[in-house]
Order: sequence, then C-alpha cells, then structure tokens
Amino acid sequence: MNTTRTGPAPAVAAGMKLLYLLALPLLIAAWGCGTIKIPVPHYDVAPPDPSTAFLAGVARVDITPPPGFPLGGHSIGGRMARGYWTRLYARAFYFQDAGGRRLILVSCDLFAIPAGLFAQVAEELQLPPESLIISATHTHHGPAGYMSSAVFNFGGLLPGYNFELAKWLKEGIEEAINSARTSAFQSRAKNFGIVLRTGFAPNLQRNRAIDAFYLNDVNETAAVLRASKAAGMTCPGGGGECPRYQAADPTLRVLEVLRGGERIGLLVFYAIHNTAMSHDCTLYQSDLSGYAMHLLEEAKPDNPVVAGFFNGAEGDISPRWTYQDRGDVVRLGGQLADAVKVLLNKTEDTQPNPVISAAREEFTAVPPTGPTRELILPGSGVGELGGAEDGRTVMYAYGWHGGVTGGGADPKVPALSLHNLALLKILQPIIGAPKNYPRTIPVSIASLGTLSLAAIPTEMTTVQGLHIRQALQNVKGGQYTVVGLANEYIGYTTTEAEYKAQNYEGASTMYGKKQGKVIGDLLVRVAKSNDPPSLSVKEAKFDAGAKWPYHFGPQLFGERYNLPYEDLEPVMPDAGHRPDDSAPRFEWKEPKETDWDTRRRVVRILRQDPDGWKLADGDRGVNILTVLVDSKSDSSQRLWTAIWAPSTREHLDRAAHHVFWVEKFWVEPKSAVCSEAFQLGGPVTTVPMAPLKTVACPSWSGK
Repeated sequence: MNTTRTGPAPAVAAGMKLLYLLALPLLIAAWGCGTIKIPVPHYDVAPPDPSTAFLAGVARVDITPPPGFPLGGHSIGGRMARGYWTRLYARAFYFQDAGGRRLILVSCDLFAIPAGLFAQVAEELQLPPESLIISATHTHHGPAGYMSSAVFNFGGLLPGYNFELAKWLKEGIEEAINSARTSAFQSRAKNFGIVLRTGFAPNLQRNRAIDAFYLNDVNETAAVLRASKAAGMTCPGGGGECPRYQAADPTLRVLEVLRGGERIGLLVFYAIHNTAMSHDCTLYQSDLSGYAMHLLEEAKPDNPVVAGFFNGAEGDISPRWTYQDRGDVVRLGGQLADAVKVLLNKTEDTQPNPVISAAREEFTAVPPTGPTRELILPGSGVGELGGAEDGRTVMYAYGWHGGVTGGGADPKVPALSLHNLALLKILQPIIGAPKNYPRTIPVSIASLGTLSLAAIPTEMTTVQGLHIRQALQNVKGGQYTVVGLANEYIGYTTTEAEYKAQNYEGASTMYGKKQGKVIGDLLVRVAKSNDPPSLSVKEAKFDAGAKWPYHFGPQLFGERYNLPYEDLEPVMPDAGHRPDDSAPRFEWKEPKETDWDTRRRVVRILRQDPDGWKLADGDRGVNILTVLVDSKSDSSQRLWTAIWAPSTREHLDRAAHHVFWVEKFWVEPKSAVCSEAFQLGGPVTTVPMAPLKTVACPSWSGK
C-alpha cells in the first residue's frame, strides 16, 4: 500500500476502535432489519397526442420537503435540515415535434437522480424512457434518503430510505412534467421556436483535483488550458498562469424557448459543482445555480420565465468560493446569470420546427458483461470517505484521503480496509457489497434541432468529458453537450490516468479504471443505434437497502436550540461572519399536519408607505430564512421562525416600518398571522433578541 500515512497514533486508534465497537451492533442490526424493495411494473407506452407543428411547454414545481432529513451530497460530512433558505424546484421542459416525437428535460434541485425515481416517473406518465431526461443540479443542500441503491442512501449524515420523501419528489416531478405538457398543448395555436446560443462563463470555476489532472496526456492538458485561457479564464491574483483556476471548461450553452415570439423558458448547460455554500449549512438551498435561475426567472416580472440548470462534466470542478457562504452563492450565481444574459443578447437564428430524436439503453454492470466487460465489480475507495475539498469529513483527518493506493492491478484500496482494523473489515463486505451499488448504467443520446445531448448518470471529470464528446463527434459529427447526474447516479468517472491518484474523485469511480472508456463506448453504441421507439417497458425492481430504526422528519430532529439561529452564519453572516444577531425574527405555530405543506407556506415582508402597506419582500427569494425552532415540546405542533436577512440592507430605508406577514394556510377561511412593526438596524440589547410580538395584520396591497 503506497501512502505517506502509516496509521493513527495508538490513542487515536484506540478511540476509533471504541467508536466502531459501539457503532457495529447498530449497523449490523439495522442491516438485518430487512431490505427495502422498489418495484416498478411493466407498462405500455402511451402514444403522444397528435400535433402538426412543434410544441413547447415549461413548468416549475416546488419540491422542498420538511426539515428533519439529512442533507444529500456531502455524505457523512453533511448536516440535518432545520428549514430552508431558498426553495428547491423541479423545472420541466416539454418538447414535441411535428412528427409526434417527444423530448422532456427536467432539472431538479437535488444532489442526484436515482434510477428508481426515474423509472417510477416514466411508468406513472407512460413515457418512453428514451424521451425523458431527469437530471440533478447537484446542490448539496437538498434532502437525502430517496436513492434506489443502498450505498447512496448513505448520501447524507444518516443512512436510510424514506417512502414519504420519495413519493413527494416523484409526484412533484410528475406534476412539473404534466404542467409543462399542458402549457404546450393549451397554447398550440401560437408559434413556438427555440434559439441555441453558445458562449462562455469564465472565472466561476477552478479544478479541485489539479494533481490528478496533470496525470493526463500532456497534449490533452495543454489543450484544456489553452482553450480555457482563450475563453477568458484569468487568475484571481493576476498573472497569466494559474492551472488550478484554468484547468476547466467554461463553455456555456443556453437554449431559449419561445412562444409567440416571447421567451418562456431557458435551459442553461454548464459544468460546476454546486458547492458555493458550506457543508455546515443546515438549511435546504439550491446554491449558486438556483440563485442564477431565480435571477433569470425574475428578470421580467410581467413575462414569467422558467429557467432550468443542467450540469455537465463537473466531477473535478468547484466554484471559486471564498468563504463558502451566502455571499459566495449570491456572487457566483450572479456571475452565471450575467453570463447567460450576455448570451441572450447574441443574435442567433430561431429554429421554428426543430426535429427531435432520442435513444437510450441500460447496460448491466453488476456483474460486468458484454459491452461492460472491462468494468470491475463496484466499490468505494479510501479517499471517498474523506470527502472532497468542498466538504471534508472527519475521516479525512484519520487517513481517509487521496493518495492511498494499493499495489495490485487496480490501485483502489477498499474504503474500510485502511488501518487494518478488524471491526472495519467486518463492515467492508456488508456495506461495500457489489449488490448495494447500481446494477445497470443507463445512457441517453438526444437531439432537439441543433442541440445534441449525451446524458450520463455520473459526475465526469473535465478531461473524461472531453474524451466522450470527441468520441461522439467522430461518429456523429457536431458538438455534443454532456448532461451529467441524469437518470441514475453511479458516483464519479475519472480518466484512467486520473484514477491512479485515488483522490476523492478516483476513489468514487466505482467500477474501476476503465469506467470512463466504457461509458464513452456505450454512448457511441447508442448514438449509432437505429432502435425503434419504445412501445412497452419491462418491469424493474430496485434495492434501496436496509430498513433503519428511525423515521426522518421534524419529529426526529426538532429540538430547540438556545439560539434559534445558532450555526446559521453561512446564510445570515454579519460583518465578522458570525450569525447576525440584529436580524428581525418572528415566530408562529403550525399543526404537525402541515409538515409536507411547504408549497403553501408563505412568508412576506410588508412595508408601510404613505399610501398604505405594500409588499417589500418574500420567501421565494434569498432574504428570508424559514427555520423549525421546536417540534419536541408539543408533538402536535411545530414552532417556526422566519428571519429577515436582506443581503442589500444598506440600500433599504432604515426609517421605514415593516411587518412579517405569514399566511395561515392550515385554516379555512385562510387568514394570516403578523408581527408588530419594526425597523431595520435597531440596537442589539441582548442575545438572542426576543422574537417580534404577534399583532393583528394590516390591510395591504400587492401592487
């Protein structure tokens, strides 16, 4: 084993042994509580409704779940959700050409899309699988606990699968697709069209695995750096050479959807990890891509737009964050939105009658066979447990880091084999069994007019993404756009050269050093196929892993903090990057039956103007935090608090009077609960400041 670490000190090793001794009975007992099966029945594909012209529709549905779920993306380095800062959405784009061929693209503010969820949505809507691409934006502050393979239900702080959450996400995605389709057919009398624009969004990215990047062929690394610099990628401190900040692909593609000559949708394709926010954040939030889409959607209030983000080959690409807090999310998301707006000013021809094509195939990977025979049985490496640099886990300090390699044909060292601890050796075959990993690899090829897409179920590195685009271009011509994290999740995919480093990305390349080559071969195979459209889809069954002895939700993690906003400095920092004690705060109670009514919970800020109370702010933006304070003191109720922390407070009128306005959606007829009037910038006389008192609500106008 090649590593600079020989093992923890004896005292540390003894502590680790005690920790795992205590944890072992729970793990083995839980793994023995039975497994969760997700069956998806056989179905016949429903034919499309007839149309004689190109149609397009868009929709957005709130999929924010209640608190009490682990946050997905940082695995054991993540936190439990206490509420939400920004909403999580499923954004659907429905296209149907004059020949009845369909393509449906869905962008979800989640860390990943499991195959089970994809299959359930396709079955419920009776869609041909090749016509559907559901991808995750890869925010690391959506929920975990809905994956359809056991290993990725360890995607959050606590493992487990939750049926309520999976059903909530499934129904939200289905609603978005149905609404997008309805909007297309209801407006069929109008002319539709698309406009594809290509440009760059420089200086948002950096390569977080730069040592592995340089293991690639020198001609490839030079080509990436040369193209990056030509696209405007510069060094933060000046100067012309900074590979860590230039070993990235800043290509930005934007598909504009038009109805009657007016913009109704934007599909944004770009490669970047959604990790501008720290893993210490305990609120749901959609990160920099979500903020960028919010800005694009709100750019013209009189002409609503749905803007969806589709991630690319971002496996080794992090954002250029500074503090990993709200400021970075707003700054980087703003830069991305600005880059999109620049592209929208670029004149390109409208495609009024684009033709759609789509092909898809699932390939067996466990065990490897036929086209996947170069793979190995899946497993996680040592470096995976330590986490990436955007969110290290506690394991990183104990030796679970990049560079730990073995001497065999495959350099990966199984994750729990480090330090030769007997207890971990017992867990390795239980948790790391190949049956706990995804058993098939689905890939899709689709085109919409001049836009060509390669949808893959993985986080691919920059150079490996370049490999598959070149392979597709060689056989099909044209430029392909990679859509990662789509239709399933199998972890990361590095090049064979990068795999040797066994950094986090290589250790998370589950199926071995040939995984990137195999995925490229599968895509080429599908691109060259002439299979007819699916008429029926066979049944499927997924194994989501063990039943754990707890149930996620507000009842699991709802204890009161001494400070209701304790540890929320990533989303409400003061000038010293500590929690802002001066932020106004209001509390109210709801019955526990409202836990899953997130969509109907509305918090507004009203301002008193000379002509009456007017709407000043709302919780669909970035200025209001909605936090669960207490669900334990009275199990029949939930105590919530809303915190107003506007990011541009210096531009607000501090003399103006404001109130919190919270809709009481759980009673009929609907009413509201409101705070007493307050002014921004008042003195902090104690910590925490008492929440504002409840008073009668004023009449107000939304104009």
